[in-house]
Amino acid sequence: MLRQVFFGGIFDKLPQDVYRSWFVYQMRVSQALIIISMVSFIAGSTVLMLRYGSLHGDLMLGGLVLFYVGIMFSQHPGFTRVMPSPFASILIGLLAVTWIITYTLGLWFNWIVGVILVLYYALLLIIRGGLGRKPLYWPNTFFLSGLISLAIAFYMSDFRLLVFPVASIVSLMRRVESRQRPIYAVDIPYTVLLPVMTYFLDNPIVLAVFSLFTLVVIGAPRRFGQAFNTIYARAYSIGSSLGRVSLIITAILSLIGVPLGDAIHMFFIGFIAVIMSSLCIPMLNPGILWFSMRHYGIAGFEIPTLLFISAILRAIYYLVSFQLIIISLILVFIAYIEVAVSYLSGERIKVL
Repeated sequence: MLRQVFFGGIFDKLPQDVYRSWFVYQMRVSQALIIISMVSFIAGSTVLMLRYGSLHGDLMLGGLVLFYVGIMFSQHPGFTRVMPSPFASILIGLLAVTWIITYTLGLWFNWIVGVILVLYYALLLIIRGGLGRKPLYWPNTFFLSGLISLAIAFYMSDFRLLVFPVASIVSLMRRVESRQRPIYAVDIPYTVLLPVMTYFLDNPIVLAVFSLFTLVVIGAPRRFGQAFNTIYARAYSIGSSLGRVSLIITAILSLIGVPLGDAIHMFFIGFIAVIMSSLCIPMLNPGILWFSMRHYGIAGFEIPTLLFISAILRAIYYLVSFQLIIISLILVFIAYIEVAVSYLSGERIKVL
């Protein structure tokens, strides 16, 4: 009983009124984290225009971590069959928000808050048997490895934070593309080595290996059926392909001696942001935020395409002109505007 209070219960064994009450807590926390992360992204892009480079990085990375904590927490019952208790939901939310505030303010103890968040979330995943070889549970292996990597990144406090979103993306892509079953030859080495690669990610060779290894684990693009032709999903086929290409480009940039920061930006915008714009933002966020969109962009696929082009321009600016960074940022803002207009085109769904 105490374990249920602190962590949650198997959702098909909970009384209906208890499940309904706990569901509200879980979803409100997920909604809050995603909204705060979006504000952080917009603020991070804006301060870059004001040439606050360090704050820009903190806001973007902090928002990225918060976004994927919110996304993955919202999916927790579906991925583990466990509905988090109100205590679990509130604690996850408080720890995540406290971390991003202390992180962006540069307070030294932010990593302690972050590690507590990781330890509790890992317990939340493990305590009720959220791991295993069954297709439902196997992708959680990547997520757990991402949490361990996040603890390392919290302590080192730099761009290593992006490893956790990548592990979350791998878990989500394997589910969306119906590749939940274990592929032991690549999955186990990847999950074991992910924390190691996190620690050494400031080495360009390690970044290249990380990029290519991630590509191997998510696999080659597939043909997607009619389900991916809806306004919510039609960007995914293009976005997932461009994201995969970005992993290859990141590896090449790392190996030919391009400055590490530029290669990291290629990874951040070209892979993470592109996948976010074609998977999480159109396919998951509406359901989490309880609304429906009338459209997503103009054709849908132009949003991840704009971000991909932005990533390319950001990666090669030193070969042409600093002006390419400005153009790259403008393309990001255009994508932001398209997403915002798409969201504003929708209407709230009455869930409760």
